[in-house]
Amino acid sequence: MQISPLTEGEYLRWSGLLAERLGIIVPKERKMFLQSKIWSRMREIGYQDYDKYWDYINSGIEGNLEWSQLVDRLTVHETSFFRHAPSFELVEEDLNDKILKAKETLRYKIWSVSCATGEEAYSLALLAQYICLKNEKKSYFGVTATDVSAPAVALAKQAYYSIDKLANIDQKLHNGIETVNHEMFTIKDGIKKRMAFGVFNLLDVNKPSNIKYDVIYCQNVLMYFDKSVREQILDGLVEHLNRDGLLVLGQTEINFWSHPKMQRVNKNRTLAFRLS
Repeated sequence: MQISPLTEGEYLRWSGLLAERLGIIVPKERKMFLQSKIWSRMREIGYQDYDKYWDYINSGIEGNLEWSQLVDRLTVHETSFFRHAPSFELVEEDLNDKILKAKETLRYKIWSVSCATGEEAYSLALLAQYICLKNEKKSYFGVTATDVSAPAVALAKQAYYSIDKLANIDQKLHNGIETVNHEMFTIKDGIKKRMAFGVFNLLDVNKPSNIKYDVIYCQNVLMYFDKSVREQILDGLVEHLNRDGLLVLGQTEINFWSHPKMQRVNKNRTLAFRLS
């Protein structure tokens, strides 16, 4: 079946829907990407007409479920364990420092903002468990992991990964890993119990919440938003930080952002800010 090209009007309608619901910008140079993703999903469920699929995706409960499937196609889930080593080193330094300074039992809370299929969130959890266990002072950690894609979050909860991904995980952290067979490994239950997964749209970040985090890890997601939306998201994330909390970003995802409550962290090859 040949792909039907998106007309200019159809491109504007679909890209507008993504911008409205998710804040994601699909520029004209990525029109073919948008077209191929929509068309492949339409073909899977038997649609050949963009208008009819549009009506379906905007209709009731079934439409909402189908929307989540399409979002999964349109959002990128290319990820790996410990993807940017300097950023994880910064988190390690922060947790060690907070344990050292704690006058009572430390409860360290981390938010993996765009967890995709879970590699980033479990990297943070494996690292936090290692630090807490090797330290003489009692401390606990918890990781909240969210993504806009419901299918990706479902895969993250299952926590099954190809054995070749072990190459990215330091041997000292393997006590949190369980081999399933010669092709797959999973994360041990002790760590899974400290994880909370959920579907979350970053456009909702300004809604009030009672939960505050010691680290908010937000990498490889801001690039999909318009500059003004990126800044709104970052301003919203600040309100979710504990005092002295750390906001860790991707090095090239934001330029010239500042906030009166935040101070830039001076660590080579990282982009991070601390709540003062």
